[in-house]
Amino acid sequence: MTATALIEPPASDVAPDTAPSASHLHHPGRLLAGLPPLLSIVPVAGPAAFVYVGFGVVLLLLLVPPLALLATVVGAMLVAATALVVLVAIVVALVKAPFLLVRLLREHRPGHFSLPVPHVRKVKVHRA
Repeated sequence: MTATALIEPPASDVAPDTAPSASHLHHPGRLLAGLPPLLSIVPVAGPAAFVYVGFGVVLLLLLVPPLALLATVVGAMLVAATALVVLVAIVVALVKAPFLLVRLLREHRPGHFSLPVPHVRKVKVHRA
């Protein structure tokens, strides 16, 4: 047998004019028993599967560098945007803090507070 010869399934016990029974169709082992193994099939027309795999690998290698560059640029932009937002938040907090402190102190009125004052009498001074 040569490598390019067609592989025929083994002869089955069922005559070609009779239909297979329902139990034969539902049993996967019997259904796949007549099929040849996938790796033993030799394609007759068209390129080999390795050509397709090689072409896919070349396309993948051609697409990876631009995607890696794009992912790097997007990642750098996200980091820069996050740093800018944090910096703006810190500046706003530093500028706004004195105003909030003054507003808090102006709104806070101390309660009535008085010290006891001793009674003072006027004393007349006599000059001689």
